[in-house]
Amino acid sequence: MQGGTTYFSLNRPEHWARRGIGRNLELDERVSIRRGEKYGVLETVHLAQLEGVGDVTAFAVHPQGRLVFLNAEGDLWTYDRGSGHHERLFVPGHHLFTASANLAITGDTLFVADAAGEPSISAFDMANGQLRFRRSGNELDGIPFHPLAIASDEYGLYVLTTRQAVDDPVAADELGFRQLALVRLTMSGAVADVYTNEKFTAKLPEETDRWRGTQFISVTPQGDAFVLETLTCALYILQRSAGERRLDRILMPPQYFAGLGVDSRKMIYVGDSREIGEDGEDDRFIVRFSSNGEHQDRISGFRGKAGSIVVDGRDRMYVWNGEESTVTVLELQPQTMGWEGSSIPEGVWLSKAFDSAEAETVWHKFALDADIPDGTQIRVSYYSSDSEFLLIQGTVWKVDDWIAEEEHSFREKLMGMAPYWSAPIVNPADALFFGAQGRYLWLKIEWIGSDRQTPLLGRLRVYFPRETLLSYLPAVYQEEEGSRDFLERYLSLFGTLFDSVEEKIDGMAAYFDSEQAQGAQLRWLGSWLGLDSDEHWRDDKIRGLIRAAPELYRYRGTRRGIAKLVETFTGRPPIIVEPFQYKAMRDNAELRKLMDGLNGDNPHTFTVLLDQGQAPSEKERVLLRSLIEEHKPAFTEVRLVWLEPWTYLDLHTYLGVNTVLAEPSLFTLGPDRSMPNDTLIVDQDMDGRMDAHTRLGMDSELE
Repeated sequence: MQGGTTYFSLNRPEHWARRGIGRNLELDERVSIRRGEKYGVLETVHLAQLEGVGDVTAFAVHPQGRLVFLNAEGDLWTYDRGSGHHERLFVPGHHLFTASANLAITGDTLFVADAAGEPSISAFDMANGQLRFRRSGNELDGIPFHPLAIASDEYGLYVLTTRQAVDDPVAADELGFRQLALVRLTMSGAVADVYTNEKFTAKLPEETDRWRGTQFISVTPQGDAFVLETLTCALYILQRSAGERRLDRILMPPQYFAGLGVDSRKMIYVGDSREIGEDGEDDRFIVRFSSNGEHQDRISGFRGKAGSIVVDGRDRMYVWNGEESTVTVLELQPQTMGWEGSSIPEGVWLSKAFDSAEAETVWHKFALDADIPDGTQIRVSYYSSDSEFLLIQGTVWKVDDWIAEEEHSFREKLMGMAPYWSAPIVNPADALFFGAQGRYLWLKIEWIGSDRQTPLLGRLRVYFPRETLLSYLPAVYQEEEGSRDFLERYLSLFGTLFDSVEEKIDGMAAYFDSEQAQGAQLRWLGSWLGLDSDEHWRDDKIRGLIRAAPELYRYRGTRRGIAKLVETFTGRPPIIVEPFQYKAMRDNAELRKLMDGLNGDNPHTFTVLLDQGQAPSEKERVLLRSLIEEHKPAFTEVRLVWLEPWTYLDLHTYLGVNTVLAEPSLFTLGPDRSMPNDTLIVDQDMDGRMDAHTRLGMDSELE
């Protein structure tokens, strides 16, 4: 540094937190705009391009991402998003269900609930279309049955139905409300439990053929059920706790809602089904609510009418738009977050006073260590004064108190000080202060990001007092104010260069410290110890080998040295097998061939047994082998054996290493069932399928 110039430095999260107040910022090693995940469009499936599918009335999603469509003719179609292939699941005219049915999928089981005609619920194997069970009639084990909506999880099917029979004259009250029931079926179709509550109601139209699409249900992996009643915009949350359910009813803003999805964080997503004229702007979005029904924001990644929403186990969202005949697939993507209800990704930090402890201090400059991607900005404004007090909105405030107090919003604080800030300096790396004179200095730093990128600010330094190379020139160069100002700014360019050189010289020791050096510098240090590393080596691996270098070189070329080398690189010691350990077994003629196959017949060969997890990737295995080759005795050969976690007789199977003995246990199907030991399990449903299970002469024949 030059002369008596000193500086304030902020380069740690606690510095930023102690020295100021920020909004919409992540105070990490480098300060950035708060980041999170937002739904963005992954893919749009245009149903009109799928030949034969036609108009879709319902859809469901397979765990592997395949889509199942029910069309207006009552036909089921499957669509593979990866290959684009689609095919009919049943032959036309199957008469198993109608176009008004609802769909749900768990594993390879497709559930179809149809309220038309005689109500029914069916389960089919998606692999071969085989019927697994079917329940039909106006009752299920004495429970009135008229499926309004269905959802499923890994344990079974949830059916939303009316509590009383449809034709019961007293089932609906004077306002048209009917009580609901939530029936849970097992994967075999048995009724597991039924939930009812006098407050669990829905307003339904008088005509039963208009009931479809008025109720929606979604189930979380924890078994919590969410039910949307669209006519009164009521959301029911049935939380499971200690084997019972607790009912919460939330009234949502009046809107034409349709479709309901709940993700793994229990965030609730509801679609908008309003009709928009041809000339009107489409302002229909997916609306997001918290688990307690509080409105959060809207999903800007989708715009249009939503007829149905499905959120799968990976939190991917599928939205069916009947108007445009599309299914839009959205996934959570890392994005910068907006600030206080705004979608604009920006963050602001207001500093408390930097105190120079001397009146009329001329502040010199500030320097930023920042990574600023294209399309983003960092703006810095400042204000300096000899007084800590300022007239803000008609009241005299101590500036630090105004920044820290909580009665005013952060935006009000910005507006209150807006007249005093300097013009912003955009994307500065090193900039002079102009007109910043006074004991105290305040900074306002703004981060302006894009949808995916944010500036990263690692360090801020504020230098004072003003001291440039001009002070080393004769006084004649400082007499005229205009020339003095220009020359001072011009010479500051060279001052910054000299400062950076001096800073590197002051920090030269860090270049030789393996705990601080990174990247190419760390690899250069490793080369001093004969460590031939490249860009494929992780920094932590190189540091570990440098730390262990004294012991590695002390025992280089020995069993202990190789064990220490492997342990340093992988975190666990290996098992090393040398010829003298199995010499007695090899002298046995019956075992010689086996031992030669396991460890080789060269007496100068040793074997290193390693667990798969010690070097998971092929790249790490290549690096480990090269290290061992460098540290082994020159006249020997090494065999690396990666142990598999199972038993193979006459191969590398070691009790207590990759094999354990366990007590035999019964194969239990349920608490009240067991399978006898003379039972043969076969994949019967897969018979007669090419590339799966085809037995010529038994379930297949050639013609």
